[in-house]
Amino acid sequence: MKKLSIILFLLIISLGSFAEIVSAQSSNEVSFGATVYANGRLVSASGMHTPLPGNLGTNVKKGTLNDDTLTTEDYALSVDYFRKFTDNLYLNAGITKSRMTTKNTKATFVGGYVVTPFPKFTFKGVTLDLGPSYRFNSTNNLTSYVGLNASYFSGKVTDTNYPTVSGTGTYGVGGPETNVTCLGFNPNIGVFVNSGFLKGLGVSAKSNNLDCDGDSFRSFTSGYKTEIKNTLYQVNYRLFF
Repeated sequence: MKKLSIILFLLIISLGSFAEIVSAQSSNEVSFGATVYANGRLVSASGMHTPLPGNLGTNVKKGTLNDDTLTTEDYALSVDYFRKFTDNLYLNAGITKSRMTTKNTKATFVGGYVVTPFPKFTFKGVTLDLGPSYRFNSTNNLTSYVGLNASYFSGKVTDTNYPTVSGTGTYGVGGPETNVTCLGFNPNIGVFVNSGFLKGLGVSAKSNNLDCDGDSFRSFTSGYKTEIKNTLYQVNYRLFF
C-alpha cells in the first residue's frame, strides 16, 4: 500500500506537469542505455501450497532461496525520454527490456523443508517508468541528475515445470513460461557530458524495487508473490532536440 501511494503521487506530479509543458518553451532529450553491470536479489516467495513436512495443511507458505542472487543476463537495454518544463525539472518516461536469472541453489520453506536442487529460472520482460527528474547545475561540461519513477514490469518466468502436475520431465526444468507483473518505484541517478566532442555520453544507475504477482510456478500452482530488488549500471548516449 505504501508503494502504491508513492506511485500515485509520482503519477499526479508527472501528469500535472503537462499543463506547464504546453505553454513553456521546452527541450527534448532521448537517452539510449545499455547495462554493463547489475546486481540484485529475489526476496522470498509466498503462495498457496500443498502440505509439506513441518508445515502441514494446504495454506499460504513462504520459501526462500538459499542463494537469492539475481543476475541480469545477456542484456538490459533502455530508452528514456526527457521533457523539460522548468530550468531544473524534467518529465522522464522510459522503457527497459531485460532478462534476470537466479542461480542453481536450494529453496527452504518455513518449517524447515528444503527443496534441493532448485534449478535456476529467468524473469524476462519490459519495465515501463514514469516520473520527475531533477537536474543539478552544470559543473564544467558535466550535468548530473536524480529521479524517482513509478515502475511497472510485465513479463514471463521460465522453467516452471512441476512434474506432480505436468506428469513429465524434471522439477524446475522447462515447462510453460508463465506471466508475472510487478509494480514499484525506481530511484535513479546519472551524469552526462553536455558539450564538446563527447556531448551526450553518460553513465547512470537505476535501482528497481518491485512487488510482483505471478501465475503458477513449480509447486506454487495457484500463484505467488515475491519482491525483486535490482540495480542496473548503464552507459548512456543522449540526443538533444
